[in-house]
Amino acid sequence: TADATALFVVLLGELRRWGLASDEVDQLMPHAERALEWLVQRGDRDGDGVVEYQRATDRGLANQGGKDSWDGVTFADGTIASGPIALCEVQGYTYAAYLARAHFAWEAGDARARQEWADRAAALKRAFNEQFWLEDEGYFALALDGTKRPVDSLASNMGHCLWSGIVDEDKAPAVAKRLLSPEMFSGWGVRTLATDMGAYNPLSYHNGSVWPHDNALVTAGLMRYGFVEEAQRVAVAVLDAAAAFGGRLPELFCGFD
Repeated sequence: TADATALFVVLLGELRRWGLASDEVDQLMPHAERALEWLVQRGDRDGDGVVEYQRATDRGLANQGGKDSWDGVTFADGTIASGPIALCEVQGYTYAAYLARAHFAWEAGDARARQEWADRAAALKRAFNEQFWLEDEGYFALALDGTKRPVDSLASNMGHCLWSGIVDEDKAPAVAKRLLSPEMFSGWGVRTLATDMGAYNPLSYHNGSVWPHDNALVTAGLMRYGFVEEAQRVAVAVLDAAAAFGGRLPELFCGFD
């Protein structure tokens, strides 16, 4: 998967920021450096500043993000996107990983490294908000395809971008509005894909179902940008759904209005 590499660094950064598991974090720092090296060199092979994935053979998973089903990345008309694919949330995770590395450098008193990683984060944030934002639609593209064309589906992935902090402040209200729109919010949580998209199917694994972990990140992202009421609506909706499962939420659930 293309996202776990960045999320590993983010996790270590959060542990350090909260003052937890100091010995374990210290021991894992060389691995964090290797993860960051992958993000900069292998994850961004064409050097355009964003992290992409593409399978090395004609076997295995075509999609290597959270939505890793064969039809998990589609355009608004339902056309399947071809790689290399740069997912919107992966850019957010990478942005957060760069900031975590800058924090480690600050702790170590390494001003040069701190500036280097802070600059990388700022550059990625600028590129993301320029290349992924769909001005006419008022939301972020799900991804960029192999030709750098925005994959214009309205999907839950952009809620993860709120969580990471990569979204510009002036765009956050429109994102929050879209996530809670009738097309995205089922009443039991935020759908993986909006009902007016070509690939939408309420019983699809990644194109219409509701994922609790997805909604947890959406909720945290809404809170990060100050959308408290919207975050409460999502959280309560998922908790209401949990009651139907005896308090134990499944990986995902599907259904009709």
